[in-house]
Amino acid sequence: MKRQALLLSIITLLLLSPSVWAAGDNSTSHIRSYDSGSLIQSDGSLWLWGYNQSVPTRVEGKPDVVKTFSNIINEGDLVFTLQDHSAWYVPRNNIAESVKFVPLEGLENLAAVSNLNDHVLALSSEGSISSAERLDNGNISSPFQTLSGIDEVANIDSYYEKRPDYEERWIFLKKDGSVWKNTKALQGFEPISSLKDITSIAKNIALKKDGTVWTWPKEFDKNATPSETLSVSQIQALSDIKTIKANKYSNLAIDQQGRLWFWGATVTGYSDNTTYHNENTPVLLTGVKDVKDAFFAERSILALTTAGNVYVASLDGEKLPSNAPFTLLAKNIQSIKAGPRHVIMQKTDGALWGWGVNKHAQLGIGDYEFLYSSPVPVQKPILVRLNGSPVSLSNGVITRNGQAFIPLRSVFDKLGAEIAYDFNSKIAKMNQSKTEDHPVSLEVNFKTSQTKVNDKAVKFTNPPFMVNGIGYLPLRLLSETLGAKVDWIQKEDTIEITTK
Repeated sequence: MKRQALLLSIITLLLLSPSVWAAGDNSTSHIRSYDSGSLIQSDGSLWLWGYNQSVPTRVEGKPDVVKTFSNIINEGDLVFTLQDHSAWYVPRNNIAESVKFVPLEGLENLAAVSNLNDHVLALSSEGSISSAERLDNGNISSPFQTLSGIDEVANIDSYYEKRPDYEERWIFLKKDGSVWKNTKALQGFEPISSLKDITSIAKNIALKKDGTVWTWPKEFDKNATPSETLSVSQIQALSDIKTIKANKYSNLAIDQQGRLWFWGATVTGYSDNTTYHNENTPVLLTGVKDVKDAFFAERSILALTTAGNVYVASLDGEKLPSNAPFTLLAKNIQSIKAGPRHVIMQKTDGALWGWGVNKHAQLGIGDYEFLYSSPVPVQKPILVRLNGSPVSLSNGVITRNGQAFIPLRSVFDKLGAEIAYDFNSKIAKMNQSKTEDHPVSLEVNFKTSQTKVNDKAVKFTNPPFMVNGIGYLPLRLLSETLGAKVDWIQKEDTIEITTK
């Protein structure tokens, strides 16, 4: 009887109440840390978005998450660690697949993860390196095996050689400031003798403790062997540098005065007609000052200033001039995490905002619009609890026009209701009938928004909708209805459903 009454109560909440919840208010944040496609709440819970999850969605069964590492093999991939020191891999390269969790055996105290060609390397906090192969489907095989011949590592990265085709190779920054590279596959390692007192590495560049930046060629004679000693040279235009950044094609440097430098490739054309125009001499970009951090994302440079402002400049064109215009993108930003084609920014109030390509829901805003050229708020992670226990949602709660929407199937499945969906007509039907109870039925036409409860038509102020095949209905608050109580606990960002 309780279950039937609760179902009818929730349907009443969905359809009849005139009140709405301010569930989209981001003024108070419970986010402990975040990445370009995930966040960890203060209670240790992990929330993911992207691909099947269009908004932050809580991961059940993996409590006490400590750290995340993003974009390991494909954009959106994730590795995370738990308090028990175990490590898990989440492949995120198919919008048609549900979230999977692959245990990474042989890893403890994970500090960094990097992917290159057919291998994935993992760095422990003690400085040891472990390796695992990539499978044909792109996933990571287990267990990881500790590599001999390389230890006391502080950071790992890869760099590029052209012999004559591009090849990526591993590079290792040791805790003593020396830099090492692999000689053949992962069977041998040797130091780059001319690189000492290094504090940071990024692809084909290295930053010394004295603020100088050093580099080595990307192109080699086709007959040269990969194990030849690298010819390292100082980039004379750069001095007093504190930060370096690099991707496959371009480089950034920030000096102690907060000035931003660029060298590498700009871009013209798209798809098969893309052309990269390379400039090896660093250019001082005068359009932005007091730079705290900088990033590459979707053919753009983003610069975060000490005042918390974010500026963006385009890399489209045959050349990036010194006076290239930077446009103000956002204010009150304290940090940024970048993916290949988008960024997630955290404001000083803790709220997350996204910018860039959203083809696979990378921005976590509840849709799959391809691109957002202005920042948009990442949906707030909202927990749904039934009698004190979290409800596992296929996709998280979405807020629109100040009103919370919940995925229909996730909640009613939990209550034992029968749900049917016709993909052609886009009609969802929910039935709960027991011989000792009055039957409860709900029918929603997601094409027309026509909704019926026990065959009686009702109207929504905000109509139901579908996102990536998931039906959403508005949840509105009544203090108490037909034996069930539903509360919005704002300080916990939680919808609490309680049966009597």
